[in-house]
Amino acid sequence: MPAVRPSTPAWVRAAIVTALVGGPGWWLAERRDRAGNEARLGAVASAIAGREVRVRCPGVVGRVLSWDTVEGSVQFDAQGRPAGEARLRTFSCSELDALAEGRREDALVCAERRGPACGTAATDLALAVDVLAHEAWHLAGERDEAVTECRAVQTMPAAAERLGATAEQGLALARIHLASGYERLPERYRTPACHDGGPLDLRPADPIWP
Repeated sequence: MPAVRPSTPAWVRAAIVTALVGGPGWWLAERRDRAGNEARLGAVASAIAGREVRVRCPGVVGRVLSWDTVEGSVQFDAQGRPAGEARLRTFSCSELDALAEGRREDALVCAERRGPACGTAATDLALAVDVLAHEAWHLAGERDEAVTECRAVQTMPAAAERLGATAEQGLALARIHLASGYERLPERYRTPACHDGGPLDLRPADPIWP
């Protein structure tokens, strides 16, 4: 007499099929989206660095296992030469991806109208743009954190504009970062030389700051 085996419930079979079919599909879609985001961010960083560079964002495993306490990093070799890529954490990559895909329009409009009063939606976006610009200046070869940050603040408007913001919205994000983020940075990231007309002003003849 044949052995009688209990049948697998239909919902279990459906769940298994979904996992086997949908899992790889989701992973491929996530990878494709991340690659597109990295390409956009790499183009912005290359424009600032003055050379062809890359930006890397963490994948699924990297997001789970990441332990870095800084939002971005660039490695320098023993001779002080920067690597060809910057690594950003999930927060900055996600905010910049949302900006480029038009999912931060409300934050941009509010930033232009109300500045720092917009709260975390605008300050988070401003921080992410600053991180990208900051690491791009490291990729250009600058190692001093205070000089790098001052240059980053001044190139935030252009970086944001390349990712979909208007010129006015990009400037608003830079001013939000100056008002809400810059002064809270560790001392080595700040310098009294970073002001309109100061030694680190990239456009000393331009009255608009930053």
